[in-house]
Amino acid sequence: MSIIPAFAEPYVGIRYVDKGRDRHGVDCWGVCRLVLAEVFHVDTPDYLDTYRDGEDWEAIGAAVRAGLADGWQRTEQPRAGDLLILTIAMRPWHCGLMLSGLHFLHAAPGDSTVIERLDTPRWARRIEGIYRHD
Repeated sequence: MSIIPAFAEPYVGIRYVDKGRDRHGVDCWGVCRLVLAEVFHVDTPDYLDTYRDGEDWEAIGAAVRAGLADGWQRTEQPRAGDLLILTIAMRPWHCGLMLSGLHFLHAAPGDSTVIERLDTPRWARRIEGIYRHD
């Protein structure tokens, strides 16, 4: 059984806002960045100047690749606080934050932040990798 840590609760239900970076609204990187800063004391770039909007897949993919080169190491043993990169249309485009070995928090476009299982058919086939900050 996988237990979801209590720190995740206040982050569930934050509304989705394209390029959002605070509790008033977040996109997928915004919620990861917010939790990493507030819970894990990891400071990460905001990447706001690297893409136009949430549909700018090429620029987002480039930002993901560049960002992972800055202190992130791939891991096969996910734990709370690890960064999950998911592919959409075969590109590294979406991210979430691992809460356990099976659950992750992410911002669902057009909705809000939610916790989902990684082993569902929707997500399991889209895992690009899981990364831990040094």
